Amino acid sequence: MTHVAILASGAGRRSWLERLRADPSLKVVGFATTFAFLRSLLDENVVDAVIIDGAGDLDSEATREWVTELLDVVPVIMLSGAPDAWMFHQFLRAERGAIVSRDAPIEQIVHALRAAVAGLLVFEGSLTPRPDPADEVAELTPREMQVLQLLASGLPNREIADRLGISEHTIKFHIASILGKLQASSRTEAVTRGLRSGLIEL
Repeated sequence: MTHVAILASGAGRRSWLERLRADPSLKVVGFATTFAFLRSLLDENVVDAVIIDGAGDLDSEATREWVTELLDVVPVIMLSGAPDAWMFHQFLRAERGAIVSRDAPIEQIVHALRAAVAGLLVFEGSLTPRPDPADEVAELTPREMQVLQLLASGLPNREIADRLGISEHTIKFHIASILGKLQASSRTEAVTRGLRSGLIEL
C-alpha cells in the first residue's frame, strides 16, 4: 500500500482530492493546508509520496525552498495550472516525481503517483515549458552570482555558507535555483554555463 500526504489549501480542492481514498492501494495519511503542517505529517507518518495542489503562490522564495527540500526526501506529484520552468528543472534534478494538470482526473493522478513512487519522472505535455529563444542568458540574483562564483572555486556547501554568513540549507536552495535558471543538471554544468555566458570568471 502506498502512503500519501496531500497539501491543498482550498477546501474545495481537499474535498475533490478525498476521492483518492477510494483507491484500495492508497492510504491518505492526512491533508495539510501549509508546508509547515505538511512537514509535521511527514515527521509523524511513513509517507511514500506527497501530492501538492499548486493553487497557491509557487513563485515565492519560501515556497520554492520548501519544494526543493521536499524533492530531496520524497517523490512529489505537483498538480499545476501552468508551465513553470523553475519547477520543471527542479523535478529533473530530483530525477523522480510528476507534474500533472490540476484538471487531471483522479485516475491520471493515481497513475502519475505510482510512476513517481517507482522512481520515474512524469510530465504532462501541456505543462512542459518551451524554451524561449529570446532568453539567451538567465538572470541570476546578486546572491546567486556569489554562490555560482564560489562553486567555480570548487568550494563545498559548508564553506560557501561560512563565507557568505548564511545557512547551509539556504546555500542548497540557491544552488537549486541556479541549476533551474541555467537549465543545468549538475553543479559542474552550471559553472560551465556560467563561464560560457560570462556570468562568472575563474
